Amino acid sequence: MSNKKYLCICVILAATLIILTLPLVHFPKHTKEEATTAGAEVPAGTPTGTPAGVPAGAEEKIYLPIIMYHDIKKNNSGKDIINPGEFESDLKFLKNNNYTSITMQDVIDYVYEDKPLPENPIMITFDDGYLTTYRYAYPLLQEYDTKIVLSIIGKSTDDFTRVGDDHLQYAHLTWPLLDEMLESGLIEIQNHTYNLHATRAGRVGCKQKRGEALPDYEAVLTEDVMKLQQEIIDMTGITPTTFTIPYGEYNDNTIEIIKKLGFQAALTCDYGVNKITKDKETLYHLKRICRSHNYPMSELLEDVKKTIR
Repeated sequence: MSNKKYLCICVILAATLIILTLPLVHFPKHTKEEATTAGAEVPAGTPTGTPAGVPAGAEEKIYLPIIMYHDIKKNNSGKDIINPGEFESDLKFLKNNNYTSITMQDVIDYVYEDKPLPENPIMITFDDGYLTTYRYAYPLLQEYDTKIVLSIIGKSTDDFTRVGDDHLQYAHLTWPLLDEMLESGLIEIQNHTYNLHATRAGRVGCKQKRGEALPDYEAVLTEDVMKLQQEIIDMTGITPTTFTIPYGEYNDNTIEIIKKLGFQAALTCDYGVNKITKDKETLYHLKRICRSHNYPMSELLEDVKKTIR
């Protein structure tokens, strides 16, 4: 056999051997995120798996149910009124199922400061500031170590502080009672308008009236909301961070105005579970679930899960 033929055979055999052994060689595998960021500089502080150019934590989601309560009475229960036993059963359920109550400041700190939230967070909100919140809910909050977000109507608080009427069928909290509750660390106070929690002269709550010019609407909303904002600061030393919308009636202009006034979030009456991300805009459309009579927490939370997409 000539040297040339021998060399050709050796080359063919070597090539065949390489082809046969290729499947046995293991190459490093890249995740979808690694493939996206391959060759790109990853900003400092970006979590593993976050594509370059995406804000740190922007893709993270925490599901937060916010429960909306109004009044607690021993009788006359209805859509917005439950009895003390129902409220205690709710707190027992949350405790037995490892939920942790949080406040609006906790959520704001998570979004703005990247402070962690507990596992299974839930928010309990009480609107309007009825005296029954002190009489029936507050002792149970202390017993079960549960926090609530309490949104007050300024004029009602002023009126009942002045007259001293403590009838549980209609009375509202007074400033001294609010001070006592705030000292417990279980209550967070928020702004529910000074005197726009009503339907009058074509306006429903704080919503812009049909045909009302934007500058006029902004003036009305600003005057009312900031009156209560300053009063809460003066009376408690606390600056509310969240605007709780009366009746859930609002439009885009409402949200833009409260942003300008310095509020970092808004509680609506829209139904559903919130997907909390690091996007600050999501804080201005927080959904809630109304706790009505004969609608226990276990059933309420099971029903609202169906809205998650």
